[in-house]
Formats: sequence, structure tokens, C-alpha cells
Amino acid sequence: MDDSKNNNSFFDMNWKQFEQFFNGKLPFPPPSLSSDNGDPVNWVEGYIKDVLNRALPNVEVQALKHHFHSEIFDTHNNIIAKIHIPDKAQAHKIRLMLNPYQIRLEGLPDDKTQTIRLANQIVPSSCKAVYKNSILQLHMRKQPMDHPYTNVNIRFM
Repeated sequence: MDDSKNNNSFFDMNWKQFEQFFNGKLPFPPPSLSSDNGDPVNWVEGYIKDVLNRALPNVEVQALKHHFHSEIFDTHNNIIAKIHIPDKAQAHKIRLMLNPYQIRLEGLPDDKTQTIRLANQIVPSSCKAVYKNSILQLHMRKQPMDHPYTNVNIRFM
């Protein structure tokens, strides 16, 4: 019984004291202290801005406004990309372009672009894109490895 009390007290630590010991924010939000209504993307963005502001106090952090957080999921036959775009008006301005190796977002503020590299080759014409709940989700079919070549018809004159 005494061991269970010791294990519980180990996990019931004071996160505020832990944070103060490390002179600032933790590298991850503890569940009880997570801000931004539990949105880890906003928390990470805020954490990065704080670290950069401490490291470079005279430089204003603007780069994060022009790039969106993205996640890539690799399934057996498909690649799924999730791009977090919180502002729906901004999402309407974006031009989405694909090639077999990467995703390119154009129309970001200040005429910036964002390129997301893919680990596997895809068939760009297979892409289905949907924007819902602040996430642009793309479903793309992988290029089959058993057919690395495409048949091209030759026109003879």
C-alpha cells in the first residue's frame, strides 16, 4: 500500500515549480497547464516565438505567419497531408499546387510560398483536397512501384 502512495505522489508533481526550475516554459505543455483551449499547434507556435524572442530580443518573429503547420501520414496506398490554416479567409486565398514529390502553397501573405516535401512519389491528378475545421486535408494516391513508367503514345507524321 505504501508503494502505491509513493507512485501517485511521483506523478502528482508541482509543474509550476518544475517550470521555474528550468527558467521558463516546459518544452511540452503538461495536461493541466496547456493553454489555447488545449490546441497544441497554438501552444507550440507560442513556445517557439518565446524561445526566439529570448534568443534574439531585437528581432521580430514574422516567419511563422507565413508558414502553416503540416502533418504527413503515409498509408499503404496513399499519402494524407493535413495543413493547419486557422483563418478561413486566408485559406480561400491559397493556391494549391502539386508535383510528384511535393506540395506547394502559394498566395501566402507578402507573396510568400510554402513547400512541403513528400517522402514518397504521388500521382498529382489523384489528389482530393477538402478544407474543414481549420484543416486543409489532401488525399493523394502513391505512385505504384510496379509501374514506374507511363505509356506515351507516339504520333507519327
